[in-house]
Amino acid sequence: MKKRKLFIAVIFLFTGILFFSLSLFKPMEEREIKTTFTTEEFLADFDELWEILSENYYYFPYLEKNGVDIEALKADTRRQLESRIHDIEGFYYLLEVMFRKMYNFAHLDIVNATVYATYQNNYGLESIPDNNWKNVLQNPQTQAIYAYLEETDKIKVLQKYDDYFIPEIEASYDETRDVIIFKIFSFDGRICERDQHKIEEYLTAINDNKIAHIIFDIRGNAGGNDKYWWNNIVGPFGGDYEWTNWYYVRETELIWDYFFNDFHPMRISNIQEHNVPAAVEDFGLTHYFTFTRKLSSDTVLKEKMLSAKRWVIIDEQVYSSADSFAAFCKETGWATLVGERTKGDGKGVSPILITLPKTGLLVRFSGVAVESSDGNLNAITGTSPDVRINISNGNVYDEIYKIIEEE
Repeated sequence: MKKRKLFIAVIFLFTGILFFSLSLFKPMEEREIKTTFTTEEFLADFDELWEILSENYYYFPYLEKNGVDIEALKADTRRQLESRIHDIEGFYYLLEVMFRKMYNFAHLDIVNATVYATYQNNYGLESIPDNNWKNVLQNPQTQAIYAYLEETDKIKVLQKYDDYFIPEIEASYDETRDVIIFKIFSFDGRICERDQHKIEEYLTAINDNKIAHIIFDIRGNAGGNDKYWWNNIVGPFGGDYEWTNWYYVRETELIWDYFFNDFHPMRISNIQEHNVPAAVEDFGLTHYFTFTRKLSSDTVLKEKMLSAKRWVIIDEQVYSSADSFAAFCKETGWATLVGERTKGDGKGVSPILITLPKTGLLVRFSGVAVESSDGNLNAITGTSPDVRINISNGNVYDEIYKIIEEE
């Protein structure tokens, strides 16, 4: 009898352990999806975030050099989290403010609902091959928390233009100088289709006029999607373009998940006959890869438009994919850059995503450091103009007209 009782007890113990193990290792979709969290859960996400950043975000030395006390900011934000944050909205805004105090340098930011939707369209669709961006976006907790934030409309996106009003391209023609000017405010992916034929249609409509110069004014353009300028600006003019970029990374598990399979980075010590930017060593970067980009399209414009000299006006607010366009112009000679050095961090690689495991919120930052045409890191020095003028000095177009007259 005692043996029978012992056997039953062992069975119950084994069953309990098995049940506990199965519940512990439930697939994510079977776990509880949450929209409310404890302070302890927020703190766990915060600490995990900083552990990931310390290993994978390259630019802390640069921020420290430019007056950001990283450890003090981290400690102060954590104290605020412990003392006064009680809901997901407060946690979101606390992280947003923290990243803003780091100048959102190299795309470092909390992912808002608009950016989340953009990533889903670019990487998360069923038709898109598997990639690490897609893996992150498929997290059920992440999908649930962003659906909640969008449905409740509790997170207001702080950005220059709201979701419903991004200005259209402004076009003008100066018949006294035979100059066309296009002012392009944004390369936001949501307006790619809206603006798809604007430049082409304007140039076609004005074809009977004499055209000597075409100016693209992208001052203040913070970017969006490279496809905007590929299709809407460069595309109508046609041509075949090829240019190669150098990318530097740090060997970590996260970075390898994003870039190893596609680009197979090699050790920087293997580089011969190429001057590696000095900051690469300062930032603890260990590997590099090169990538050649190609762009090709058939022209849809008349010859007089193709022979007009092209100019692109840039300033220190030109960023991300807008900087990619500026770099393309400089590296291929598609247009002459005039103005001031850009803000940089473009050249065509999407920021990587990390998941905060408790809440499912996403944080993004640049996972590669790209070399600019002047041999520095693009995130730090941006893209320099071919002709420098002071943007804040009077009428910028008058300054360009002086340059044109001197040619």
